Amino acid sequence: MSKGVLLFAHNNRQIDYVRMSILAARLANKNLQVPVSLVTDPSTMDWIKESNIEKNVTDTFDKIIITQRPEDTKNIKNYRDGSNNTPAPFTNGNRFSVWEHTPYERTLMMDTDYLTLTDNLSQYWDVDADLMISPCYNDIQGMERTGYLDTHISETGIEMLWATTVMFTKNETTKVFFDLVEHIKTKYKMYSDVYRFNPTLYRNDISFSIANHILNGYQNTKDYSLPDIFSTADKDILVDVNENRLKFLISQPNNEYVATTVSNKDVHVMNKFSIMRNYDKLMELAQ
Repeated sequence: MSKGVLLFAHNNRQIDYVRMSILAARLANKNLQVPVSLVTDPSTMDWIKESNIEKNVTDTFDKIIITQRPEDTKNIKNYRDGSNNTPAPFTNGNRFSVWEHTPYERTLMMDTDYLTLTDNLSQYWDVDADLMISPCYNDIQGMERTGYLDTHISETGIEMLWATTVMFTKNETTKVFFDLVEHIKTKYKMYSDVYRFNPTLYRNDISFSIANHILNGYQNTKDYSLPDIFSTADKDILVDVNENRLKFLISQPNNEYVATTVSNKDVHVMNKFSIMRNYDKLMELAQ
């Protein structure tokens, strides 16, 4: 059975998802020992060529799949960088198409800001489960910074699954799942009324959670799940990379920061600007 990672990268004017995807792919190549393919769009490919990184992209990825850019012009996200706040389009509305686009029989779909610094996910390739999703957000500082909406899709809704990492086998069972995710995206406002979540920003986490809930007979289940998502918040700042140790300034409720280091752990770095400031040092970890 062929195995590989699939990443989605659609650049906007503020966030360079392509360069982040190169970093994520190189780390996955090294630590998971599998090929990585990229899904992108024509305008992002134009940017790749204009930026003279096309060879770097083609050398990094097993396959480059070009598809139409999702029409997410109204899906505006506030990208945080410490106390700074930058609104920009959040182009994430085509993750359901992973089933169609993947060239692998067994696929790990990851966010481009998820850094695989260990081989932990490798143990899940051969688990006898069609679909696995991370069931929990594990904050770098612990539960004291984790609110109810980090664990549930709404104040009265179901438990949240995290589409940051999703592993699946390409078969008819998982096709039903991803078709349902697409349906939920299309009817997002209707489902927000049923499940009582805020529909202002489209989130794959919510669509994947609802699809899983429906297909499991409206029951919560964590059977055959991937590891929890160990994560920093978007207000946290990555300030240094020294070998396999990442140093963060962790935001506190009083607008102060506490220094924390992470080593030998896969980590979701939600502050994308701080990834780019430390890009060269992070790339050294992939060598």
